Order: sequence, then structure tokens, then C-alpha cells
Amino acid sequence: MNNYCVSRFNCVKTPVRAVKVGDVEIGGGEIVVQSMTNTKTCDVEASVRQCIQLAEAGCRIVRLTAQNLEAARALGDISKKFRAAGFSTPLVADIHFLPETAMEAVEHVEKIRINPGNFTDRQRTDKPGGYSDSEYAAGLERAREKFAPLVRRCKELGRAIRIGTNHGSLSDRIIRRYGDTPEGMVAAAFEFAKMCLDEGFRNFLFSFKSSNTRVMTQAYRLAASKMAAELGGNYPLHLGVTEAGFGIDARIKSSMGIGGLLFDGLGDTIRVSLTEDPVEEIPVAISLARLAEKVRAQKPAAQKPEGIDFYSYSRRECRTVDLGGLRIGAKAVPAAASFGASGCADFCVENGEASLKGGGKIEIRKYGAGDSEKLLADAAKVAAVAAQVRTEDLAGLAGALERAGNVVLIAPPPTGGRHSVGEARMFAATLRELGIGAPIWLKFDKSLSAAPDAGEMALLGEASIYIGSLMADGIGDVASAEISGDPQKDAEYCLAILQGARTRRSKAEYIACPSCGRTLYDIQDAFAKIQAATRHLKDVTIGVMGCIVNGPGEMADADFGYVGGAPGKINLYKNKLCVERNIPQEESIERLVALIKKEGRWTDAPSD
Repeated sequence: MNNYCVSRFNCVKTPVRAVKVGDVEIGGGEIVVQSMTNTKTCDVEASVRQCIQLAEAGCRIVRLTAQNLEAARALGDISKKFRAAGFSTPLVADIHFLPETAMEAVEHVEKIRINPGNFTDRQRTDKPGGYSDSEYAAGLERAREKFAPLVRRCKELGRAIRIGTNHGSLSDRIIRRYGDTPEGMVAAAFEFAKMCLDEGFRNFLFSFKSSNTRVMTQAYRLAASKMAAELGGNYPLHLGVTEAGFGIDARIKSSMGIGGLLFDGLGDTIRVSLTEDPVEEIPVAISLARLAEKVRAQKPAAQKPEGIDFYSYSRRECRTVDLGGLRIGAKAVPAAASFGASGCADFCVENGEASLKGGGKIEIRKYGAGDSEKLLADAAKVAAVAAQVRTEDLAGLAGALERAGNVVLIAPPPTGGRHSVGEARMFAATLRELGIGAPIWLKFDKSLSAAPDAGEMALLGEASIYIGSLMADGIGDVASAEISGDPQKDAEYCLAILQGARTRRSKAEYIACPSCGRTLYDIQDAFAKIQAATRHLKDVTIGVMGCIVNGPGEMADADFGYVGGAPGKINLYKNKLCVERNIPQEESIERLVALIKKEGRWTDAPSD
């Protein structure tokens, strides 16, 4: 049974120990929205202006990078001018490498964010094999010696600490023992949390971020399942999909990663990371926060065994329906459907049925518990039936559903106070209980929405939560998203959701940081040009990173990387290996394309 959240079928908030960040409480019930500036921290006036813009947009906590002592000292002037402008919004210093920088920054801001992967324990690649227990303990003690003074000063000043691990930037010590895994992310964070507790300091929270929504989901779930036993209580979680990128795809990935956990009742503060003006992050984050608060329930629904490992991925077992040129089920990538004509959907539904390329039809029909004979008769006439069945009616149809091997079941809309994700989970659990091996269609339309009158982008976010959360658990064999009224656009949305959930590739994938004061070039402009040059590539992942602090590690999943190496200079990577250094930025995109071609990964864009 589940042990990482209160309920998988209702959104019941996990109680946590509240953390104070200035006059903002994290963990008290309301989901706190935050963001990060992308100005140079040493440019005090520009940084203050952006802090004001973010606060006025609804950002409750503002983070700035403090990459060196000069930037840490600048935080003092930023804080004074920001307060003089009438704002009490707490400020956070983002610290990566230098403990002395943290000791300066803590004097000026309400919270410090540290990354255990590089704050005190830099990565090593020269040590063969693993660490012995004594070597591991010695490394941990060195970390304690450098971290403890910061903890003590935070305790004296009433500051908060976010212990934030990122997939791709774990220390060599952690990686050699746990691998670059969710388990390693959690172990690294908990080591630093225990140092806080040893100092009698409890005003801390966690984050476990990744650009891979599946890894991110697993890491947060794992941390939530272990926290009370290992740390003596539940601490707040800061949710985020790091390096999500730009535009629609970034909003989809952020929605499914952050929103999926919020629907599980996890998460107390959120940041949506976009490679855009940081002010653009705020309405997306607010929409997710308010939606999650809207679906919250007071009590969990009755539990039911699901047969799912919540900390690793595997596809739900079901039969595969072979429809000639289209296969639906566990042995095929999820199919995408549209309602109306679309050139990119696997099949298009019009007037309740879809004509397949092989000549057969899929019909959508509703069935009640007593409709076994009708279901069997319908299934005998067409290539497949897409059956709309309530969860409580499955038992009455179980025999017919197993006899008719060409039925796909449409997950039902919420009932009994459950939200849409919870209802679909209950539906899948009931199928397992009854031994029904039919594929599942995740059909999102306004009947599944908690806010049916919301705008298109809000509905896209909710569709991403619905389909993405279920795909993360291996549930779903067909997906559709009726959002815009334009079948082609809706099919493109659906394919983007499947790609964000890492269940189907239909275009190039981008890992791109939102930029901050460490960024060494105009990343928004560069990203737009890279995307324009490469968006037609289907099986390539490209990382676009502002600097070398976390860039090479956090784009670990990328086939190729474009990373700021020095002001106006770009380094190019193949996987994790830097293959070209200090390329003038004006030549860099052409050189990136040349690298992709050299490695045999290029295809020409189709002509119009």
C-alpha cells in the first residue's frame, strides 16, 4: 500500500512542520509561489527592479544567486533598497560552492539555499572504485565542518535553509555509493538535514529537482516516504522541475511534475522554471497552486492495492489490441487521439467513432453494469470499442470485458469527491482487482476539470497533471486532450504531454535553465535560435545551460549541450563530454548544428 502520501485517491495535504521565511510561513496550508531573478546580482538597481516586478506579480519569495563574495555583499544593498521601496517579500541567496559566500549572504537575506552536491563536497573523477565506510564518513565529516557554522548563524538570526539536491549535480561520494538516482538525491539531502538537527536547527525544507519529470516525481515520493522515520517528522517540500525550458513544452513539464505531486497532497512552495522573463513564471505557478488547493479533500478515500512501485517506473500490464496499423496497449507507445481531423493524431474521432487506416472503426459507447450482451454485440461489429464505464459498474461487466479482447476502457470522470487523477487510479486499481486486462484511454475534457471555465493554458496545465501523473505510474495506453476546440492543436498538446511524461517522442527535447545572475550570455535569444534550427529533429535531446556551475551535470540526459563557458563564449558537449571550448557566441549555433551532423544525428527539415 502507499506510504508516501495520505491518499492516492483524494488530495489530502500531508501535514508538515511549518518553516518561517521572514514573515512568510511555508507548510501552513497555503502553497507559496516563488521565483528567481535573472539579473546580475552585483547590478543592484536592476536586481531591485526585478524583485519589485516579481513581488507585484504575486511572487511571495524571491531568490537571487550569490556565486561569489562580491555578489553576496551586494545582497545587503539589494535588501535595503527593496525594503525601502515598501516590500517585505523575503529574499533568498542561492549558494553553490563557497561556504564563505553563504556566511556573508546569511547576514542579508531571510533564507539560504544550498546544494549538498557542490556546497562542500566537490565532485571527483580521479578515485577508482567506491568509497570505503571510513572514507565516506571522513567526507561527511568534512562537509559537517563547513556546513555547521552556517547552520549556527541561521539559528542565531532566525533564517531558513533550503536543502536542495538536483539530479545531475550530486557529489562523487554520493554517486559512487547510490548512483545518480532518486535514492542518491534523498540520501544527500538527509545527510545535511541531520547536521541541522544535530545543531538543534529545524527551520529547513527540501527540494529534489530534475528536468526529468519521472525522476523528479520518484525523488519527492521517496523523500516523503522516509522523512518521518529518518528525521523525526515531515518537513516542507519546495517543488520544481528544473531546466524545464521555454513555452508550451516547459509549462506542460512543470504542470505534470509539480501539479502531480500537489495532487498527491505533497508540496508547500513551488517554483516554475521557465527560460523566459521570470515574471512569466508567476501566473503559471499561481494557477497550479490554486488548482491544487481547490481539489483538496479533508479525508482520504478508501484505499485499494494498486500493484505499483511508486519509486520506479514500469508500465501497467494489459493486453495489446492490434488494429492493423495501430496497436493499443502495453506493448506499444501510448496512442494519441483527437476529436476532429488532425494530421498528427493516431486516430481522429468524429460523431462518436474513428475510421482507421486499415478500414476498421473504433466506436465510443457508454455501458452500465447490466450491459454485457450489448458490449459483446458492439465489439463483434467493429475493430474496437472505446467503452465509457463507471468504476462501480466494472464488476458487472468483468466477464464481457475479458471475452471481448478489442475493448479499450475510457477512464471515468471523478465521483465521490475524488479528483480526476484519483478517480483514474481507483479505476485502474479496480481493473487489477477484477483481473480485467483492457487498455486504458486517458481522455481529458472539461468533465475532468476542477475549473471547467478556466482558460486554455489553465486547462492545458490540468490535462498535463492528469495524463502526466498517470503515465508516471505506468497507467495509460491512449491519451487525448480536448482543450482548445482545434483538433490539430489539441493533438499537438497531447503529443507534447506524452513527451513530457517520457512515454513517447515526437520532436526534439530541450533541457534549458531559466537563467540567473550566473548566466554568461543571452540564453533566451540563444534558446529561440537553437529551437528554430533543430525543432524538426525527433530523436535528439539538447541542453541549453547558462553556466558551468550546474549545467554539465543537470543536462546529463542530453545528447548535446550548449553551455556558457565564459562571457560571450560557448562550450559544446556531446553527452557529458565537452568537445569544443570557448566558441564565440556568434558562431556557436552553426557549430552546434555541425556537431549534430558530425555525430550522425541530423535529418533535414521536411519541405513545406
